[in-house]
Amino acid sequence: MECAQFEELISDYLDCGLERPVRRSFCEHLLACRECHYLFDDVRDAIDASHNLKESQMREIALFTEVEHRIVNATTVGEMLSCRTLDALISDYFEGIVDSSHEKIFNDHFAICDSCRRLVEGVRESLDEQEIVEVPEELYDRILRATVGSRR
Repeated sequence: MECAQFEELISDYLDCGLERPVRRSFCEHLLACRECHYLFDDVRDAIDASHNLKESQMREIALFTEVEHRIVNATTVGEMLSCRTLDALISDYFEGIVDSSHEKIFNDHFAICDSCRRLVEGVRESLDEQEIVEVPEELYDRILRATVGSRR
């Protein structure tokens, strides 16, 4: 089998669409030709990555849908989000998982409820603060000894 024909058959092979004699010839070429083997690995890795990306996107969509259902179930027309529900959804709010169409429900609640507004302001402040951690001087020496010593 020639390299050009091999390249044309990669997708069919990965989809299990080759007849037995062609598949055998394809596999023989795959084992014999290093460049085609690298190409095959790249194509397979790209396909796997696209499947993983799609699965990740589907999980993200499911998460958004779940949060949306929780918000909708916690509110009815003319009703405000309860403090208890807001507290349960606060991490989703700060992670940006709450859909912008539901953000108004949160903001309406914050405008009326001092307790929840203070809670949100406190969370915002704690997220904005950068904790300064002092590193002991001897730590650098210990790391260097451990890493340089491990190379020997």
